[in-house]
Amino acid sequence: MISQAIEIENNKIGAAIQYFRETYQVSQSRLCKGLCSIATLSRIESGERDADSLLLETLLERLGKTPNQFELILTDSDYEAYQKREEIKHLIENKNLEEAGKLLAAYEKTAPSKGNVHKQFIVRSKALLNELQGGEVEVTLDLLMEAIAYTVPGFKTNKIREYYLSNSELNILIDIIERMILMGDNSRAKELIGQILDYLDKHNSMEKNNRLYPKVAILACKLYMQDKEYEKALDLCNKGLNSTKGSRKLDFLGDLYLMKAQTTEALQKQKKERKPQECTKLFLQAFYVFTFCDENEIAENIKKYLQEEYQWECIDWVI
Repeated sequence: MISQAIEIENNKIGAAIQYFRETYQVSQSRLCKGLCSIATLSRIESGERDADSLLLETLLERLGKTPNQFELILTDSDYEAYQKREEIKHLIENKNLEEAGKLLAAYEKTAPSKGNVHKQFIVRSKALLNELQGGEVEVTLDLLMEAIAYTVPGFKTNKIREYYLSNSELNILIDIIERMILMGDNSRAKELIGQILDYLDKHNSMEKNNRLYPKVAILACKLYMQDKEYEKALDLCNKGLNSTKGSRKLDFLGDLYLMKAQTTEALQKQKKERKPQECTKLFLQAFYVFTFCDENEIAENIKKYLQEEYQWECIDWVI
């Protein structure tokens, strides 16, 4: 990996992309699909063409690398565009919607010449703004569909496996699923979530995919629970928990334990089996995680449920 450091110092990010692409045996056509032409990628890899940071970030993420692992040297105009994107995201996150809309409109004027990744960023931002402004869920969903279609045109036709997806692309797909569920369109949500789980299983060697798996597993579990497919839900809970092993982050861990407890309980009722100790243990695992993470309201609800359903007497827990 010494060569990686040398190449980055010399701003030859294209060489790094080529190195990881060949290491993971990814063809140029699959890596750049929906992002740029094969000829453009070849010129980027050979150092014959500079690319803007958003395209480079997306290519790196598709290879399982986070952009902060690399130090990109940006032109003045590219750095200005990067700052605008970060400010737009910050304004949306802080619900400063009027300013976000103005800055997004200004950014949009530069997009036509910058390619699909920029158009995707703009349309996804519009979707988030529409939702935060109280717009219809259908409009938000349509905008998210438009956003993902810029770089993953085949996502409607069960072809997600053919792509290498960035974090941003995967998160847009998750956003789409969440809005489908809000609209009660569970059948389409299940179809799409099945594609994503299939994709994550196929590319489970990539760290970024393992970080996303718990979030997707929770969504899928909720859908299977609604349809009383408890064994499928339980299997996904276990896969989600396995994907968190070795991670120092507790993101989604409490939700997974809680979902596993609820699924196990429902499955026992369906089979007319009663194993209170097993359920109590699982609910307690969720309780402890939520308590540790200061999610006190959820922890209190679990505690109350344990006391009412399983006659559990709480013993003060000291970290």
